[in-house]
Formats: sequence, C-alpha cells, structure tokens
Amino acid sequence: MKKTLSKIKAAYLFNILAILLLVATIYLYDQFEETKDSIVDTNLQSQIAYTHNITDKLSKSIINSIKDENLFDKLKDNKELRIALEEHLSMFITKRYRYVYVVDKLSPEDDEFRVLLDGSEKYDKSEFEEPFIPLNTKIWEDVYLNKKPKFFKHKEGTNLWMTYLNPIVVNDKVQGLVVIDFALEDHNQIVHDLHELDETFEGIVIFFVIIFFLLVWFSYFDLQRAKEKENIQNQLKQLNDELETKIKQEIKKSRKKDQQIIQQSRLAQMGEMISMIAHQWRQPLAAISSASASIQLKAKRDRLNNEVALELSKKISDYSQHLSSTIDDFRNFFKSNKKKEKTSYKEIIDGVLNIVSESMANKNITITTQLNCKEGFESYSNELKQVVLNLIKNAEDILVEKDIKDKQILLKSYSNEGNCILEVSDNAGGIPDKIIEKVFDPYFSTKTKKDGTGLGLYMSKTIIEDHCGGKLEVSNNADGAVFTITLNKTI
Repeated sequence: MKKTLSKIKAAYLFNILAILLLVATIYLYDQFEETKDSIVDTNLQSQIAYTHNITDKLSKSIINSIKDENLFDKLKDNKELRIALEEHLSMFITKRYRYVYVVDKLSPEDDEFRVLLDGSEKYDKSEFEEPFIPLNTKIWEDVYLNKKPKFFKHKEGTNLWMTYLNPIVVNDKVQGLVVIDFALEDHNQIVHDLHELDETFEGIVIFFVIIFFLLVWFSYFDLQRAKEKENIQNQLKQLNDELETKIKQEIKKSRKKDQQIIQQSRLAQMGEMISMIAHQWRQPLAAISSASASIQLKAKRDRLNNEVALELSKKISDYSQHLSSTIDDFRNFFKSNKKKEKTSYKEIIDGVLNIVSESMANKNITITTQLNCKEGFESYSNELKQVVLNLIKNAEDILVEKDIKDKQILLKSYSNEGNCILEVSDNAGGIPDKIIEKVFDPYFSTKTKKDGTGLGLYMSKTIIEDHCGGKLEVSNNADGAVFTITLNKTI
C-alpha cells in the first residue's frame, strides 16, 4: 500500500512539473513576441535615421551653395547651379530611394508648392517651377511651420512607401523642403521572416501542449513507469530552464545600443539569420515529434518497457540539446565585444561556418578552408566574425546572381612577416576594374537583384582598420574576387 501511495504521489508531482513546463513554454513564446516587435521597430527606426542623415547632408549642401541668398532667386538666375545640385541629388537615387527632390511654397501664406530641384531620371524629371501637389498637405505645412523634419507612410498600389521631409532653413526661415520617397521592401521582408519564425514557435508550443497531455495520461495509466517519466520530465524542465535563461540573456543584450554602423549591418543580415535558425530547427523538431509519437504508439500497445522509454527519452534529450546548441551559435555571433580577447582565424571561421554551412549547402555552394595560420592574436572576435560573414555572404550573392555552375568559396589563412592573413575568394569572375576602387565607399553597392545599402564593405573596412588596427584590401585573381584581411600577431 505504501509503495502504491508513493507511486501515486510521484505521479501527481510529475503532473505538476508538466503544468510548469507548459506555462514556461507559453511564457517564452510571449517573450519572443515582444522581441519580434522590438526588432521590427528597431529596423524601421534605423531606416528613418539613415534617411535623415541623407536629407540633412543634402540640406546643408544646398545652404552652402546659396549662402545667405534666397533659394528660389538663386536657382532661378543660375541654371548651372540647378544642374549641379540636381546631379548631386541624383547620386542618392537607388531602387529604394527612387525620388529625391526639393520643393518650396509660392509664398508663406500660399497653399501651393512648386518644384525647384529634381534628381530623378530624365524621363521622370519635373521642370523648375512646375506646380506640385503633395500627399498629406497638413504634414508639409507643419514642417514649414515648426522647421523640423517629419515623415509619413503611404501606399502605391500594393507597395508600402515612406516620404521624408527635411526643411532647408536659412536665417531662421524655411526656404524649401528636401523630399525623399523610398520603399520599405527590406522592412517588409524582415516582418515576413519574423512571421515565419513565429509560426515555428507556435509549432513548438503545440508540441509541448501535446507532450503535457501525454505525460498526464501516462501518469494515471502506467504508475509502474512513474519514476522513469519523472526523470524525463526533470530533463525537459532543466532544458526549459536553460532555454529561458539564455533567451532572457539575449533579450537583455539585444536592447543594448551597439555602434550605429555595425547595428545597421546586423539588421540588414537579420532576415537571412532568422531563415537559417528556422531551417536548422526543422529537422530536430520533426525527430522529437517522431519520438513522442513512438512513445504514444508503444504505450497504446502496452509495449513501452523501461528500456524503450529510456532510449526514446534520450533521443528527445539529444535533439533538444541540438536546438539549444543552435541558439548558442547565434547568441555568440550577436554578442557584443567590450574588450579584445585571444582568438584565431580557425575559431573565427568555425563560428561563422556553424551559421552559414547549411544555407550554403542548400544553394550548392562549396566552401573550402586552407587554414595554415596557426598563430593567435588579440582582437574583437565577434566583430571579426561579422566581417567574415559579410564577405562570405557577398560572395554567395554574386555566385547566385551570376548562376555559376560550380560555385566555390575559398577561405585561406597564412602567416607573412609577422602578420596573420586571411583571404576570402570566389570563382564568380571578379570585380570590374572601373569600380574595384569604390567597393569600400559608403553607400556604394553593386547588387542588382536585391537592394543593397552599400554599407557592408564600408562597415567591414571600418571594423578591421579602425577597431582592430589591421588592413582590409580587395583584388582579383584568375577566378574571381579576393578580399584580404591582415592583422598583426600579438600572441
């Protein structure tokens, strides 16, 4: 009797642990929802800040051109100045920033606007003094009145657009507005990818709900196996506690402000990162589901003996550990380095390949490593990982864009005259000579099939040369482009 009561108590305790597991899983899902909203908002604010920098530079450039004179009079009497300024505006035209122009009001009391400068292509260019009817006139009037920049969203068919207005203020008087219209395609892509990850998380929640009901059912109809089930539950609870701790740490770290240019680059890579996480989680989740189904089937047939239960529980534990390991890989990649630490090219490359290997394999890209530099050095390891990842992703983009049959990326390290050197090369044919000297310039991009911010290589060069005290260079070999990182040995 005492033995039976002991088993019943153990079963009830097991049920309580199952309830805690379910509640913790729902809590983790709620935390993910908050983080998802934070990522979407941060990305949008980053695009707004970037647009503000562009319009602010254009406004200052125009003010410097007219000095203290009236903007309209200065442009009306100086066609050469109009042409020069419009050429300056056109430098900022991209697939995303399609319209960059300057307008003013006929008079402060008048409601009508007119075009002063237009950086659009010739076939789409407005003439000087051409009447202009703005969207949301109230906001335009408010910018004139308060002398502060503003933005608003609007739709063009099915596409979401944003208009950003920045006043040109001379002698405390608004003489015109710098206007940029740009599409939010990247923002929408991040929202879409986050939605896909959200669906994956929902599947995890459903999975744990199923596990909960299975455990309750087993506790009442198989008291002899209560101890084994309790052990499984303890393992799952331990895994859940570890996941909860790690996710809380990542949420806390993700709210810290990184350097602006590195943060912009990481946000640009976020969509691809999320897709990689979802891809790497699908197989272990399917295996866990299969193991739980096997438990249920064997229990129904009264064939779930101790040996089988232990074997299946070990499989669930192993697959769960794989999920945890995936989180560790991505957590370590986004961790901010405050101090230099001892590292090596092998450690850097291993960390990056843990993230991109499956994605590369899916695109039939072969990554070969020739790591002959055994020496270590002190540096910011995660910033170096970000640079290497950016170089690999650039190589991936050009290989896919050109549809190279045998897609190859080579990572080669070696020592030379007291330096540790890493080369990242591809077989995509190289960079044209006329633009190879511009690839590290800010806002310069060669991507054609998808929008490029032009910040990736500029950011990489800044990290290597300004932060790490090294050198980042580019050249072509017989097969394609070669990016070379040179760092001083310090160990």
